[in-house]
Amino acid sequence: MSGTRTPEALAAEFDMFLARAGVTLTPEHRETALASYPDFRAQIDLLHAIRAHTAEPSNIYTLFPRRAES
Repeated sequence: MSGTRTPEALAAEFDMFLARAGVTLTPEHRETALASYPDFRAQIDLLHAIRAHTAEPSNIYTLFPRRAES
């Protein structure tokens, strides 16, 4: 779901997700939640974007359980 979305398309998508989840909001709460929805969608798009291997951290740490000393 990439690309630029119109405010109307975002509102329709937001309402569809609310309906799918069975969530009912008051008009005031809907407007407040809808105001933050474009930022939320941008974060989702960023999360699902394809990144090159160079975007991975250079260091990977592995933790091993401590062995009992004998």
